[in-house]
Amino acid sequence: MPADVPELPSPANQAACWPQLPPGKVSRCWHAALEYAGDGAWDWNIVSGAMFFGPRFKAMLGYDATFAATFDAFLRHVHPDDLRRLHERIEHHFTHEDEAFACDLRIRHQDGEYRWMQTRGQLVERDSQGGPSRMVGTQRDISAMRHAEATLQQQLAETVRLNQQLEGAQVQLVQSEKLAAIGQLAAGVAHEMNTPLGFVSSNFGSLERYARQLLNSVEAYRSAAIEHADRDAFADADACYRAADIDFLKEDLPALLSETREGLERVQRIVRDLKDFARIGEQEWQFADLHHGLDSTLNILRYEIKHKAEVVREYGDLPVVWCVPSMLNQVFLNLLVNAVHAIPAKGVITVRTRVESDHVCIDIADTGCGIAAEHLDHIFEPFFTTKAAGKGTGLGLSLAQDIVARHHGRIRVSSVEGQGTTFTVELPLTTLNQAAMQAGNPVMPS
Repeated sequence: MPADVPELPSPANQAACWPQLPPGKVSRCWHAALEYAGDGAWDWNIVSGAMFFGPRFKAMLGYDATFAATFDAFLRHVHPDDLRRLHERIEHHFTHEDEAFACDLRIRHQDGEYRWMQTRGQLVERDSQGGPSRMVGTQRDISAMRHAEATLQQQLAETVRLNQQLEGAQVQLVQSEKLAAIGQLAAGVAHEMNTPLGFVSSNFGSLERYARQLLNSVEAYRSAAIEHADRDAFADADACYRAADIDFLKEDLPALLSETREGLERVQRIVRDLKDFARIGEQEWQFADLHHGLDSTLNILRYEIKHKAEVVREYGDLPVVWCVPSMLNQVFLNLLVNAVHAIPAKGVITVRTRVESDHVCIDIADTGCGIAAEHLDHIFEPFFTTKAAGKGTGLGLSLAQDIVARHHGRIRVSSVEGQGTTFTVELPLTTLNQAAMQAGNPVMPS
């Protein structure tokens, strides 16, 4: 027998071990069986307040016969913060006898420290008026289990904290990659903005001249009218009219205004696309239109792409997807930049979307140089790159894979050296996405 299990008296002497209470419905064999099983037995006379505590019960708390055999004495050992819960559980059991009594308590050991004990019991007798009169039960030391649970909770809290730090670091990395990409593309973006701004500025000069000529004509006719149709005044007004070439202005002004409006709209679109692409500080999960994100990213890359490739959009009917849009925009940017860099002279980049079963697929395919077979197993590794020094950090695909994995999706790649590469992003659909598709509505209701 283990050293920490007290030796029980022989059957002949068992009666002397628990003289406090009559055996009633609970036999001495029951007490002995519990003690040998490692649980401490207790027997409570609710009317008198007397209690029997088995040897194992006392040993758990470091006591022997000096442990007073009363319910009040037991309560004095219970941690003050646990007393209310204990009384509530006992009262509940008295009124719901079919539910076994169970309560985890901190009970003071003889050394002054508290131990966690699991106390279970059952009301077994009532008096003639139906009041509770006797209750029996067991006690088990669960201090080790509670300590393990506390340790596990601490480890879990630490894991959550580290995970939050990791997510924060990933967000910062995404944003730094975005800003770095925008910095690398700054010349192209500036060119895209300078072109419409250039003809808006030129048109503004023409509009200013036309406006001055029109105002001069109007002022000349006004002066002639004030002078009561003086021949010389009308001749001057007519000269101003002919000088203004009003017939030409009627044709050119609408065209100038339309072109100017178009230029300003192009600038606004570029600024809006930059804002939509970056979304600095916006990391909330939401339903988003992936086509909008793809178009914004393509517009940001327009100057870089247009000299290297034709873009073919083959968009299918997609529902909105539960995601962090700014992070997926970073994925699209990385894949599209890689596609551009893979095309040595002139080629085609195809962006294709579709729904397959319970997920959406976004293909970004190029007709570039392809990826060597020996590199395919390494392209998603951090800092791995086949580009020349200064052309890439080697983090783009690794970051893209992490973002897609965070969205519970995956990235697949297929490539033939000398023919091109296709990256496929797969993102899962929620039940809400699928309901929208079945309803024939690619946009979720707000």
